[in-house]
Amino acid sequence: MRHWSEDSWDAQQGGPIVRPYALTQGRTTPSRPDIELISMVSTVRLPGRTTRLQPEQLRALALCRTPTAVVEVAAHLALPVCVVKILLGDLLDHELIALSSPDASAATDVRFLQAVIDGIRRL
Repeated sequence: MRHWSEDSWDAQQGGPIVRPYALTQGRTTPSRPDIELISMVSTVRLPGRTTRLQPEQLRALALCRTPTAVVEVAAHLALPVCVVKILLGDLLDHELIALSSPDASAATDVRFLQAVIDGIRRL
């Protein structure tokens, strides 16, 4: 019988080495409660030399050069949405991104809802 420490680490098979709580410095709630799954995130400026960001935040900035939904950012970064919301909140605090929340009236528009249903059916 082999001990677990004798096996080599395979990042593809074993998942990320850094745990999500390490990325958020132990925080479990975002600093900004207005970050929703379908909120659109856009990069407005790149960080200065004194702004220290994590690699995941830099990847999010690169991804959001074109407006991207929060849930898509989480999918591209392969991180839980709650972690991404915290990381994006930090970027908002540094004024590196802009956040636009969906229009409440759009969510109640019948044509919009039908388009969502049609999109789900195509999956």
